[in-house]
Parts: sequence; C-alpha cells; structure tokens
Amino acid sequence: MNNRIPIAVLALLVLVALVWRIANPPPPPPPGPLGNIPAWDSRTKIGEMSASAVNPSGTMWAGAWNQKTRTGELRSAVLVIDLEKQSAFRQEMKRGWFVSSLGWRDDRTVWALLVDSADPTAADKAKIAYLRGVGSEKPKLETASLKTAAARILAWPTGSDKLLAQIAAADRVRVGVFSDSGEPLGRLAEVELPVGMSNMRCAAISADGKLFVFSVAEDKIGGKISYYLGDSDKGSLRKVFASSDLPGRVEGMWVSAAGVLVVCANRENFRVLVYRPETPGSAPTPISMIKGAPVDVARDWPDAPASMMFATYNGGYELNLRTGRIKRLFDLTKLDRMSDHWRRQIQDGRLYSRTDGDYTAVSVVADEVDIRIIRKSGDKGPDILPRG
Repeated sequence: MNNRIPIAVLALLVLVALVWRIANPPPPPPPGPLGNIPAWDSRTKIGEMSASAVNPSGTMWAGAWNQKTRTGELRSAVLVIDLEKQSAFRQEMKRGWFVSSLGWRDDRTVWALLVDSADPTAADKAKIAYLRGVGSEKPKLETASLKTAAARILAWPTGSDKLLAQIAAADRVRVGVFSDSGEPLGRLAEVELPVGMSNMRCAAISADGKLFVFSVAEDKIGGKISYYLGDSDKGSLRKVFASSDLPGRVEGMWVSAAGVLVVCANRENFRVLVYRPETPGSAPTPISMIKGAPVDVARDWPDAPASMMFATYNGGYELNLRTGRIKRLFDLTKLDRMSDHWRRQIQDGRLYSRTDGDYTAVSVVADEVDIRIIRKSGDKGPDILPRG
C-alpha cells in the first residue's frame, strides 16, 4: 500500500501538468522561417515576407514577415541575420500591427514601418519601430508614432532625416516627403491610378528632399511599370519613362537636380543610364552614349555607390557606376549539372563582399529570399537562408 502512494502522487502531478499545459498552451512561433541556421529555408514559414534590406556595409540582412491569423489578428516579426557570423535574431512586434516597409538607419539599426491593417492603404495608424544594436546580445526595440498615417515608406536614405512615403488612403495614391517624425515637408503629389495598382518597388529621394522618383505597377501582373518624377515644393508629378524604355530590371535609382540615375540588369548585361529632366519625352540614356561633357556620377549623385555586384546563373559581376565598366568576379559556366539548382537560386541577385574574400549572395524572388555564400573561386559555400 505504501509503495502505491508515490505512484499515485506522480500520476496526479502528471495530470496537473497536462491540465496546465492545455489551459496555457505555448505561444506560437513568430512569423518568419521555421527553424534556424542551417536547418531552415525561406519557403517553410509562418506568414509572408513583406520587406527586406541589406545594411550599408553588406554584413547584415533584415526581413519582415506578416501573418493574419484565422481569428483576424495581425502578427509580425523582424528577422535579422548576421551574414558574417551566420547567426540570426528574431524580434516579434506587438500584435495588431503589420510591417509594410523596412530598412536600415545605419549598420546596426533597423527601422520598420508598422501599420494597423493588413492592407497598408487602409491603415488608420502608423508608427516606426527601431531595432537598435543589432549584432549585439540584446538589441533594443523602440517605437515612435508618426504624425501622418503612412502606408509605405518608399525611400529613406541611410542617415537622412527625410523620407518619401505613400499616404494611407484606399481611394487614391498620394506620395510626399516627410520628416522622420511624419511631418510633411512640402506638398503632397497624387497619382491617378485604379485602386490596387500602387505596388511601388523602386524609389529615390534627393538629399535636400525636393525631388523624388518612384515606380508604379499599373497592371496586376506587374508587367507595365511607370516611373514618376515629383517636386515636393510644387506638389507636381509627371510620368517620365516606363519599363519598356529600360534595358532590364531596375536594381537602383538615385535622383538629384542633374536627373535620375538608373542601374539596370538583364542576365549578364548591366547598364548605367541617366534621365535628364530638361529633355522630357526622352528615354534614359546609357552614360557611354551621352554626348558632350562626361557624366560625373560622383558629383551629381553622391549618394550612389561607386560600384554594385551581381550574381547570375553564369557568374558574378561588378558594375562600376562611374564608368559603366563591368568586371567578372568568378565564372560558373564550367560547373557540372549538380550545380544547376543553387545557380538558379542565386541568379538575378546581389553580391556582397565578405571579410574572408568570399561573397554573400542575396536573391529575392516573389517575396522569397535566398541567402548563401559563394566562394571567391565560384564554388558553393554554406547556405545561410536558402529558398529551397
């Protein structure tokens, strides 16, 4: 009889534990990829990725995932990956908010625009979340309300106190320049487009905040993209060119009084083009074909990088924005058929230098990211967050 008492007590404790667990289930994993480095991929996830960006030095990547639960609750989280250390940190945001835009204030600070609606254009409130000290053991999360409800931040140059934002308005598309607290700087401009056709992926703002440029997908499949140039002092806006005028997908844009600088990529073909506002109706022109005085990229677009690196199926390339010259970094054409899968994953992506001389390849396709290391020899390195 005495031997049965401990067994009965143990059974009672197990029953109590089961009841407690049923009454207090563990919190669900935050939105984002399931698992951790290296046993994960970006397709096995909770929610959908809404925005991503690499920090200025190319050493860290940040991405945001959003989920609307079956009960209609909004959940979001930001994932930061230290590309050099190959480690990751997750920050779940307060429930009831979606992340519509994301970027870097500096190498160690991520910003995220939070909106109180699954549809950013229908948001009533917006605020900025700052994740400071990323890369350290305990990053600090801070939030600040915006004076204007923004649906998306289209462009916010690193270190600048001026940003370009789309205003939350379901019935029309309005854009303008704002301070980092959401105070309007100048006049808003309005784009006349059908509802739902406001997917703005490429944008830039001048250093003084006077001029801005952005793209608009004018059909549901995104095949027709128009580019608009705006003046915040006048509140004016005009369509300046379209995707049909460009020799490939846009990989970067910068704007100043000298015009719009555009970098395009199409497989192994990379171009640096310039659109001049004083010649309306003309298409962007490759810098090598501009007559007269040579284009001075460093002087006219000082915020543009000196070069950009790209990954393709056949190799890695570096484009000099000041001369338009292309340098091949590594050759993938001599690899065997076993390399086909990972080469397809990195193509149309960007490359970032690593301290050991290798490269980090980052490719985003249909809001799914692929991050992996490519050896300077062109051999495959470790996966960081593969697409699959």
